[in-house]
Amino acid sequence: MDVYFVRHGRTDGNDAFRHQHPHTTLNELGIIQAINIAKFLKRQRPTHLITSTYLRSIETARVISNECDLIPETHPAFEELHRPEFLVGERIFGKVTITYLLRWFFGMKSASMHDGETYADFTRRLAEARRHLESLPENSRVVVVSHAVFINFFLEHMCRPQEMSLWRAGIRIIKILLIRNTGIVHVRFSPAKAKKGCGWRVIHGTK
Repeated sequence: MDVYFVRHGRTDGNDAFRHQHPHTTLNELGIIQAINIAKFLKRQRPTHLITSTYLRSIETARVISNECDLIPETHPAFEELHRPEFLVGERIFGKVTITYLLRWFFGMKSASMHDGETYADFTRRLAEARRHLESLPENSRVVVVSHAVFINFFLEHMCRPQEMSLWRAGIRIIKILLIRNTGIVHVRFSPAKAKKGCGWRVIHGTK
């Protein structure tokens, strides 16, 4: 099974480098990006289209669905990391964000206040998303429209259930910052290899 993880199109929140709420919409550039990536994905002949329930992902998936003639499946397991309400509107590189991330990574309870998601919560949801993909037919070609943090943490944990070291977290944060809007990561799942160990592997990095 081939899976194409696609980050949603550009938003005004991305332009401002601020944390967003689930109802943020694509801006003009984001719509153009979605149209362009949909044309590329059509050539991959996808059989399934899954999207986060966040509006910016749904809007991106809608463009892809029209181009690829697929009905998108919205699934909460593929949503972005659930951030606490106090982070919405805060700068990505600001003091509030850095303090939150340190508390979140080291599992402090205060990091999950206001309905935020802990690291343990997030890894359980990543496992749910992985199981959902693994339940699809082996010959599937799946497009998943999601978010920068989700995609990178899925890649990190698809073969490593344990929590990251601080060193690996630093590397992963850099990769989160580098994945562009509508960037693609192509991964492959083999049920046969899964019987012997991890059935997942990255085919191509960000495009």
